[in-house]
Amino acid sequence: MTSTGSASGQRPAPFSDCTTPEFWDDDHISGQMLRFHLDPVAEPASRAHAFIDRSVDWLIPNLGLGAGSRLVDLGCGPGLYANRLAARGVQVLGIDVSRRSLAFAREVARDRSLPAAFRQGNYLTCDLGADQDAAILIYEDYCALSPGQRALLLSRVHAALRPGGLLAFDVTAAPRFDQYREEVVREPDLMGGFWAEPPYVGTHETWTYPDLRLVLDRYLIETVTGTRCFWNWMQCLWPEEVAAEVAAAGFGEPEFFGDVAGAAFDRSAPTFTVLVGRPRMA
Repeated sequence: MTSTGSASGQRPAPFSDCTTPEFWDDDHISGQMLRFHLDPVAEPASRAHAFIDRSVDWLIPNLGLGAGSRLVDLGCGPGLYANRLAARGVQVLGIDVSRRSLAFAREVARDRSLPAAFRQGNYLTCDLGADQDAAILIYEDYCALSPGQRALLLSRVHAALRPGGLLAFDVTAAPRFDQYREEVVREPDLMGGFWAEPPYVGTHETWTYPDLRLVLDRYLIETVTGTRCFWNWMQCLWPEEVAAEVAAAGFGEPEFFGDVAGAAFDRSAPTFTVLVGRPRMA
């Protein structure tokens, strides 16, 4: 039985908790996410593989990449971008919190003798390398971070890039916020067993914060062994807000595109892509 209604109880403070690493590295959930990653047309975990192919074709010239170039892939998952780029001669460092996804990425790179290495960790804290020619952060991860986390990440990427190095990332755009409504859904085996081995009862609360264009999807998963809670935040941003954030981190003037395959920028679209560089030394 499914029940729905308005979110009730005390409204959580914005960005008051974060469980992103726990979500991606959970033994059960990570298996579900890897299955979605590897499905060539499914998009709950990454974009369709045909789009990823087009993205790589666009990223290589627009990031100035060639054989021997160095790139860090932030939140690389099972290496769908990283290994495609490595197959074109780019030396890739992929970073992700999911041990399961990284094991798959490493196996592909090893089997194909690709110049890709993979590191398990949170890109907000782990080593991003040095003198990187480029960095990518794809699938709107930027907007899952709090403003403070975004500032920290941009500062760390700026330090990891060489002067003139480039960063590409995609963003959940402000118009997307209008698609969300507050509600509560509670049902047995919520999302068909996605969250845990059945049986369990799942509660999905959606909270919205219009002044911040912020959405919280909070999942309470009750199993026979205990209860777990997952917090997924998403802040919908205008290009001007992102431009201010990258400037504060020391980057130059950004360029905006419609997606990570280079489509034309559309201010009314639900996503956009940012291409920005660390200024060269005078």
